[in-house]
Amino acid sequence: MSVSEDIWSPLDIGPVRVKHRLMMTAQTILYAEDHILGEKHLAFYEERARGGAALLITEQQAGHPLSKGSFHAGCTAHDKRAIAQYARLAEIVHPYGGRQFVQLFAAGVHDKGTMVHDNWHPLWAASRTPSVVHREVPMEMRQEHIDDIARAFGESALNVKVAGLDGVEIHGAHSYLVGQFLSRAYNRRTDGYGGSTRKRCQFAIDLGEHIRRQVGGDIAVGIRLSFDEFMGEGGITGEDTEETLDILAATGLFDFFNISGGGYHTLHYAVAPMNVEEGFMIPFGKQAKQIVGDRGKVFIVGRIVDPRMAEEIIGNSWADMVAMTRAQMADPQLVNKMRDGRVGDIVRCVGANECAARTFDQREVVCVMNPSVSREREWGEGTLRPIGPDEAKRVVVVGSGPAGMRLAGVAASRRHDVLLLDRETELGGHLNLLKRVPTRAAWQGAIDNLSRVLEREGVELRLGVEASRGLLEQEEPDAVVFATGATWDDTGFSPLRPERDTIPGFDSDQVLDVETATRRLLAESGSLGKRVIILDESGSYLPFGLAELLADEGADVELLSPNIVLGEELLRTFDAAHVLPRLRAKGVRLTAMQMIDSIDDGAVQIRDIWGFGDRTVEVDTVALATMRLPSEKLYLQSEGVFPEVHRVGDAVAPRRLVAIMYEAEKLGREI
Repeated sequence: MSVSEDIWSPLDIGPVRVKHRLMMTAQTILYAEDHILGEKHLAFYEERARGGAALLITEQQAGHPLSKGSFHAGCTAHDKRAIAQYARLAEIVHPYGGRQFVQLFAAGVHDKGTMVHDNWHPLWAASRTPSVVHREVPMEMRQEHIDDIARAFGESALNVKVAGLDGVEIHGAHSYLVGQFLSRAYNRRTDGYGGSTRKRCQFAIDLGEHIRRQVGGDIAVGIRLSFDEFMGEGGITGEDTEETLDILAATGLFDFFNISGGGYHTLHYAVAPMNVEEGFMIPFGKQAKQIVGDRGKVFIVGRIVDPRMAEEIIGNSWADMVAMTRAQMADPQLVNKMRDGRVGDIVRCVGANECAARTFDQREVVCVMNPSVSREREWGEGTLRPIGPDEAKRVVVVGSGPAGMRLAGVAASRRHDVLLLDRETELGGHLNLLKRVPTRAAWQGAIDNLSRVLEREGVELRLGVEASRGLLEQEEPDAVVFATGATWDDTGFSPLRPERDTIPGFDSDQVLDVETATRRLLAESGSLGKRVIILDESGSYLPFGLAELLADEGADVELLSPNIVLGEELLRTFDAAHVLPRLRAKGVRLTAMQMIDSIDDGAVQIRDIWGFGDRTVEVDTVALATMRLPSEKLYLQSEGVFPEVHRVGDAVAPRRLVAIMYEAEKLGREI
């Protein structure tokens, strides 16, 4: 039963009525074609409108000619070429009863002046404060620059109105240009645009006034704000935003206030990963609503993936709209499933943050849980057509990790007869280990997402069974797929030391690969001893999870890596800013640019990669997280034996989960 049915009530946002209270906020997805909305954009938004979303907001669109940057594939709203694509977007979204707003954006210092090849320029900023990421020193905007941007935002809003879309949102959050004017971390002005909260609001007010001059009350106008930049007194605080909201609401310019948090100093909260509690920004929405009252509508975000949480927010009037943005990336049909009472069928976002990682790789955004993201036309809802009875095959899948489960589910959905085998007694593969280290429990949600499809589609499961060529022959399969995963190397081989195949002493009893070490520790506390060194060349989460487990037991732990920084993959997903401080606080030594030279009778020789400060450390256990190797023995024995033999995922080559999920989806559709 629903916590509250209020979530299905319509809402008026200025002149725009939305059919219920669930939406998608702007999310960078980078599908532009020549800096205007691309065909993948249109397919992406249509898929979510078809799925029931009441309101969608486009990814950031340049409100000024100099604002296309920050991302190579940035879109523009100011260019008249955008109007035709906006009109097509309206034609796509409106038939489903959805409403579509456009987010107007200027990057400020979080850009590179040479990002867009044909549009080099000095960065415009509130003050001469460089980006903590890009570090390019900007020019301080004069009044003519401020006026120019305000005019351009008005013209961009008019383009949106002319195209037939429903509203615009000024991007004032996450430390972009409007947010820079609002934040003392960036705004050091002493004129009418800095020095007090009221003056820091003036730039946003200028933009709002120019937009209203162009569109009047014909479309909705709002602003997105970071309620807290999580920087203490150095940036925007909650007290600042309370005052800001009162000032902006009093102008009457804004129909809505979209509340978020974080900025470029704290991207690990702006796009919160698995480490962060679900719904962590809800208190900001409650505070904002108390201040704004009936002067505007309040939207709230912040890892809201649970339908009951969304219902609770609306039922308690903590906000007027709930953004389930990444949640609807993972499952475009989320809203329809909620409305139909099929909450158990929802594919839940697990906070893997592959979407965010791809954003800062300047690549089209994808999703671990949903390989159809960016491929909606080919793989979206309704594209998985059942095959006829004469085409159905007996498919045996060996391995029930993510690749095996995904492939088995897709193949069974097409009406193949699928058997899934695994020597383990539970589904999930390596995720079953990863979910047991601190803050990674959400990986169980990924396993659940995949296993529900197996149950629904009638996949036969045989767990705790060791596959062999003879067993496979007994099944008389038409096709065998090996999704047997990979194992961690235990020799210490490293491409950084091409002159040797192993670390000398790797065969000592005290040397374990990181998976074996983690399993042993989870099975028996204290089993790795009191002095442990973890060598990580992978940058992945497991070695850091092992370090935290050891630290929680009181062990003396050093995590070292030959890489320039530790946890490169964790940096991409914004997990690093959560886990590294925790490890520091628990006494784990984090050492970059060092590697193990040799291991001998309880002593580890450690070499600095630049040849300085080599040292010897006594240890009880060395855990190696260097590389993974495919488990391919049975596949190689089976080639040519069965009518079709395939392998998929890490059994081909160990890669990121998003890559093997894609590969499993593709093969499942083709087999």
